[in-house]
Amino acid sequence: MKRLSLIVLMTAFVGQPASAGINTDKVIMDHNKKIKRLVKKNRTLKGKIEQLEQQQQHSSKKIAELFNLMEYKKSSVVVEQTMMRVREHNKKAKKIYTSARSLLVTDQYDQAIILFKQYLDIYPDNNHASDAQYWLAKAYLAKGDYQQAKNTFVAFQQGSPLHHKFSNSLFELARVYVELKQTQKAQTLLNSMISKFPAHHTINRAKQLLSKISPQESTPTASEPSQVN
Repeated sequence: MKRLSLIVLMTAFVGQPASAGINTDKVIMDHNKKIKRLVKKNRTLKGKIEQLEQQQQHSSKKIAELFNLMEYKKSSVVVEQTMMRVREHNKKAKKIYTSARSLLVTDQYDQAIILFKQYLDIYPDNNHASDAQYWLAKAYLAKGDYQQAKNTFVAFQQGSPLHHKFSNSLFELARVYVELKQTQKAQTLLNSMISKFPAHHTINRAKQLLSKISPQESTPTASEPSQVN
């Protein structure tokens, strides 16, 4: 009985493979497949990353364009607001200047002086600043305030040597010097005017004034109607 059992066990043992073994080829193939899948997946991820980078660049460009547009609109608004302020500024300045001129031609010298000085204080760089200074000097002269007239005419000549009223101011300042008994200065100024502006429309009046204060230097000429210059 024992011998029979031993024979059965040996037969079963012989039926089994001598060694389970490892199929290396299959393992390598499996690894290669895995590597290929990883490479493919890596390429896919790389493509998505590049796509995201492109989208990010596009978004950044759009954001930059948006900011530029916002800055442009902001600048446009600022420019428009500045232009509106300048127009309003000029409108107010012109109103004061026009009112002062109207007061001057209607012999309201004190009020004209107030407005001309106000104009020059508030709008010293405006278009009519030089004109306002000239007419302010004329207002002082018309009022009989010769010292202020002299100072204002001198300031006008120093600040506006190319102004179209410069030659007029020479004659007017000469008149002021005559009133201030500064005859020599008046003579010098009139001689300079006659020499530099021989065709000026007030040249006859200048010669008449010069002959009056210095008869030996000038011959009287035909009278010229008085006018506001």
